[in-house]
Amino acid sequence: MRTVERSRRPSLPAALPPAALPAGLPVGHAPPAVGPWVGAVLAAALLTAAGCTAPVLTVRHAAPAALPLPRGVTGLRAAALRVEPAGKAACGATAADLLGERLAAMGLAAPADAGPGAAAVLHVGGTMRVETSDRSGVRSLRQWDAATRRWTTVEAPSLVRTAAVHVTFTLTAPGAARPMISFDARQAYDSTADPRVRGDLGLERPDDPARVPADDQVLRELLAACVERFCEAIRPVEVTAQVALRPTLQGDGAAGLRAAQEGRTAEAVEHFQAAVAAKPDDAGLRFNLAAACEAAGRIEDALAQYLAVLDRTGGADRPAGEAAARLRGVLRLRGRPGP
Repeated sequence: MRTVERSRRPSLPAALPPAALPAGLPVGHAPPAVGPWVGAVLAAALLTAAGCTAPVLTVRHAAPAALPLPRGVTGLRAAALRVEPAGKAACGATAADLLGERLAAMGLAAPADAGPGAAAVLHVGGTMRVETSDRSGVRSLRQWDAATRRWTTVEAPSLVRTAAVHVTFTLTAPGAARPMISFDARQAYDSTADPRVRGDLGLERPDDPARVPADDQVLRELLAACVERFCEAIRPVEVTAQVALRPTLQGDGAAGLRAAQEGRTAEAVEHFQAAVAAKPDDAGLRFNLAAACEAAGRIEDALAQYLAVLDRTGGADRPAGEAAARLRGVLRLRGRPGP
C-alpha cells in the first residue's frame, strides 16, 4: 500500500508569546481587532498631512427683483390708500402704517430729511377694495349629557366670517400725474378654513363664534399679507449656499483645493479644469470644478459641470442635484433659463 504524507499547516498559537505583546497587554490576550473605521481615519490623516483637506466655499448669487425700482430711486414713502367702500377707509391708513414699517425694515424708507418733492423718492399709494361678510345664526347640535347619560339636542349660535382684500399698489414720482409702476395683491379669508377656529386637531366647530377672530384682526392680517407680497416683489434676490469641496490627492486637484482655500477661485478653476482633463470620469474632481466655477460667478459653466456629475453618478449625487436646482433657479430669476 502506498502511503501519502499530507503537509499540515502549522497551527496558530491561542495567544501570542509575551515578547510579541504590546506593553501593558496581559499575557494570554490577543490585541484588539482593528475596526473598519481605522482606514477612513488613516485616509483623512493622509489627506491632512498632504495639505489636501477640502474647504467649504460660500457662494452668493444676486438677481434683480421681480418688480425692480427705477434707476436712481433712493427711497420710498408710504401714503394712505384710497379704499372702497368708504366705510372701510380706516384700512387705507392701516395699510400705509404696515407698509411704512416694512419699508423701514428693508432699508427702503425715504430718509426723514428728504423733502416731499425729492426726485429720488417715490410715493407708494394706490387703491384698495375690501369685502367682508358674516353669516350668523343658530343651529342644532347633539351633545352628551353626563348627568342623564343620554344624547340631547341644543341650539347653539353659529358664525362664518369671510373677507377679501384687493390692493393695487402704485409708485409715483413727485408731481407726476400717473404712476410709474403698479402691483396687484389679493388675499382672502374664510373662518371655516382657519386653523385657529378648527383647533390644533381640526376637531372644533368651524362656525363657533367664540373662536372666530374679530373683523379688524382679520383685515389687518390680510393687509399685512398684501404688503408683504409687494415688498417681496421689489426686493432684490440673493441666493446663498455653502458648498463643501471633496478631498483629492490628484496633483492639479490638490492645487485647486489650496487655491480655493485661499480665496483664489479663478486659479482654482484652472487647476480643476486640468484635473478633470486628466481624469474626466472622476465625479469628485468634476464636482470641485463646478463649485469653483459657481464661486467665480460662472453660472452656466457650473451648471454644466454639476449636470455632468449627475450623469456620471446616475443622478445619485445629492449635493450636485441640489446645486443644479439652485443654479437653474438663479438663471430663471435672471431671465436666462438653463438646461
